[in-house]
Amino acid sequence: MNELSLFSGAGGGLLATKHFLNWRTIGYVESNNYCQQVLAQRIKDGVLDEAPIFTDIRAFIDEGYADAYKGMVGVISAGFPCQPFSVAGEKKAQDDARNMWPQTLDVVCRVRPRYCLLENVPGLLSRKHRYFETILKDLAESRYNAKWKVISAAEMGAPHKRDRLFIMAHSNSKGLEGQRQVPIGTEEKLSNTGDSRWWSTEPDVGRVAHGVASRVDRLKALGNGQVPRVVETAWEILTEGLDK
Repeated sequence: MNELSLFSGAGGGLLATKHFLNWRTIGYVESNNYCQQVLAQRIKDGVLDEAPIFTDIRAFIDEGYADAYKGMVGVISAGFPCQPFSVAGEKKAQDDARNMWPQTLDVVCRVRPRYCLLENVPGLLSRKHRYFETILKDLAESRYNAKWKVISAAEMGAPHKRDRLFIMAHSNSKGLEGQRQVPIGTEEKLSNTGDSRWWSTEPDVGRVAHGVASRVDRLKALGNGQVPRVVETAWEILTEGLDK
């Protein structure tokens, strides 16, 4: 299945879609310069598929590139910016200039893929700003059904929690149906597996990029990145029962 990757980051999620799900990426959209360099190098290494790297989603739309992908894409993946919804941020939601959901939806409506796999922080589910309802309404009006689930890296055996919200939308002219309600304001106790150990809360967490070049950029990319096994698991759970 052909994938158009929006907000590709340094490609953590793409490792899952290419190597676990066997998708073929035919376009990347990523504004961060360091992440663009990582994607380019991974393409050169043969780890990721060779495809254009577009540097800004707004230009991707305005210059006609999004329209050019219509009919070519089976799935759009998009970890649209989480800062407007993160509990660690200002929680301005739609009033945050970094909110790129409208642009994400615009690309979806122009390209019309069969599926969308969207990723964000669980804070998006907050009843305070109710923006999750806006997203579901937008998808329904665009003729996409939606299912969602919060999955953590700990559930895959990692020594850190990293909860992430995944939304799978699939094209259906009947609109929104089959919603999966996620508890809000509760925390499920998860156990790690094997001999792994939980990472402590900041600032004691081990700095995996300590003493190497582009340390700040690497830490930012890793902090925003997706865990490949989590992405694969989210897709398999949320598409269960669909004819893929």
